[in-house]
Amino acid sequence: MYSYIGTHHYIPKPDYQPLETLIPLIDQALEAKKAVLLLGEENLSSFREGVLGCMEVYYRLVGIDEEVIKAQGRIEPKGVLPRFTESLIGYFESLQREVPQNKESEVLEYSGVTSVKVRYKYTSSVIKKIVKLGLRDPKVLEKPLQMFLKGGVLHDIIGMQFICSYPYEKEWVARTLYNFFEYDNRTDDHLLYGFYRVEKKSGYRGLHCDHTLFNPRFDASIKCNTHSTSVNAEELFSMLKPEDEGVVVLRKLKDYFNIEVQLHTTFESLWSSMEHTNNYNIQAKGAGRNSKITVQWKLLSDTMKNLEEQFERLQIDTEQARFEIAHHGVYIPVKGLLHKLGSTAYPVYEKSVQKVDELEDLLVSHEISRHDYVAALQKEVSYINRFAQEQEHFTVRIIFKMQSAFIYYGLANQSDYFNAEDIHEFVKISLRYYREISTTLLSHTYIYKGALLNIVTLFRYLYLGQKYGYGFMSSHKNIPHKRQPSVSYEESFDAFKTAISLFNTLEEEDIKYLKKDSATSLKIIHHYDVLAREWELFNQEEESQEYEKMLQQIGLFRKRFINASLQTQFNTLLESDKIKNIGFVVKFYTTLVWHGFLRPRDALKEIIRYSAYDKIKASDLFYYEVSAYRFLVLQRCETVEDCDKEIAQRCQDDIRILHFQNYHRKNMIHLLFRIKRSESSYKFYKAKSYFEKLTQTEFKIDHFSDTLIKEFE
Repeated sequence: MYSYIGTHHYIPKPDYQPLETLIPLIDQALEAKKAVLLLGEENLSSFREGVLGCMEVYYRLVGIDEEVIKAQGRIEPKGVLPRFTESLIGYFESLQREVPQNKESEVLEYSGVTSVKVRYKYTSSVIKKIVKLGLRDPKVLEKPLQMFLKGGVLHDIIGMQFICSYPYEKEWVARTLYNFFEYDNRTDDHLLYGFYRVEKKSGYRGLHCDHTLFNPRFDASIKCNTHSTSVNAEELFSMLKPEDEGVVVLRKLKDYFNIEVQLHTTFESLWSSMEHTNNYNIQAKGAGRNSKITVQWKLLSDTMKNLEEQFERLQIDTEQARFEIAHHGVYIPVKGLLHKLGSTAYPVYEKSVQKVDELEDLLVSHEISRHDYVAALQKEVSYINRFAQEQEHFTVRIIFKMQSAFIYYGLANQSDYFNAEDIHEFVKISLRYYREISTTLLSHTYIYKGALLNIVTLFRYLYLGQKYGYGFMSSHKNIPHKRQPSVSYEESFDAFKTAISLFNTLEEEDIKYLKKDSATSLKIIHHYDVLAREWELFNQEEESQEYEKMLQQIGLFRKRFINASLQTQFNTLLESDKIKNIGFVVKFYTTLVWHGFLRPRDALKEIIRYSAYDKIKASDLFYYEVSAYRFLVLQRCETVEDCDKEIAQRCQDDIRILHFQNYHRKNMIHLLFRIKRSESSYKFYKAKSYFEKLTQTEFKIDHFSDTLIKEFE
């Protein structure tokens, strides 16, 4: 997406004054905060001395001594604070220059980062912050050094800003930054991978993450230390040698300093730069706030936000045309099949499909009521069923029966317009149709293209069973049943077993016929593979003749249909714009990662790119994380070639394995919260089961539950 990351380092303005000259600035901050009313006149002097003591520590951290002050900006201070920030930005610059490119830096570029900025707080800003924090709790002034270090109240003494082009990219940047920083990565609904949204009345917007530590877990050269930060000034200030630089400085100091990480879009960064340039801090906030100026800055911020949204919308609209969702398609070339049989029924079939599409358009545009919509579809089903009974050829009858089933299948997927009870009834009717069709096809093996028709029938049946049930895990997990699954485990397994067997007995002529529509055949094959993976994962403890036989059948299916040529076919379809659903694109990349045909980060690059065109469901992204976890942690692979090696010959770097494990595990936890909030309970409990099965970790919904229980016991 981007060919570089621009890195910038901003240091405080070279206006270094003797320590005693800071007293007027301190008094100004005290007056602005009305400190005399809070402290009393008698305590003001000691409070001022406490603030000055903290500034003395700040001077030592920055390296502001007599030589630097006398030089009046010609000499840069070289204390631990500037040396640490210089090393930080140098680290990102060095990652950018690496050939081949560092994996994590590469993913940061995929995410949309265009520039990285680092700064430590100016003298005047530090004074204001210390006064504010001291008035809140005077005890913080008693330990000046601790205030600036890890766990201290001045958590933003160092700030890093990551800038991307569009709002949708901030989520990808946030999840990627976990590779570089250590923080309390809470995954509650309101947080974005540990980041929280900041929107101030003045117009400022951004994503923030406080109390972070720089800790690139993937980098063995910067090992995670556990230094205690309860040290005196002399120990901290003597840690660095004059010749220390880069990684050495980071390794020694990274566990001592908090970093506030901010995510901004280009427009948010521009607004932030403008407001600081124009004395915003004096005129638009604080005790000297000018309401007129504040309103003007807010209006400017809103205008820029609207402009940014229009740019993003323009980008999406430009690309969206190729991903417009098509109307109902069929999974076999019906026209050719009917003509092959000498039937003249295709115009009736085509008219029915067209009518169903037109009725859906009317519903979506609110030109027909839901009641009339369902009544019209039921009337069409009755007509189709009567027409089917009049046909002499069994295959023709089945095709029209499948159209009737598909009408209810469409209703079963209209959750935006019907309540849960209605959807449940539509699902039941559709499933009944598909069961009857499958039974007929199995009992009349002479039906022309019967195996193909049954594969499509069972595909629809199993899809509904997965969407409104627990698939192949319901017999193995104690999942709460608010509603009985539409298809039981036994029914799902029986249908799946039949379909895989039919796949393995297909003649080459039937396979060619199925692949005449390459996009739909790919979806069918892919869905059966997803079911196979689920069955394997949740039935690993089984030891029976039937289990071994099923494994053999799955092996034959994959040997024939799930191979490297699948990726070529998929890429061809993407380039020809024959795949219209972004959700399926994400799912297919997940499959390629699962089978070792594609590295997780290569799949992620494409997923991020397509996320600009449409919103990706949390559940779809969750299963990418599942595949990445399996590829990198369980299989211990880093390249596609690793997948062909013996397990002992694969990645043995325990630091990297642990990093991958924590990173993808936390991403899955975050996505589970999103699935629970915005998707069906079936999807949530299935995803939860996947997570617990693969990671051997229990998913806890409420972080505070234990605390609350103890408090009220």
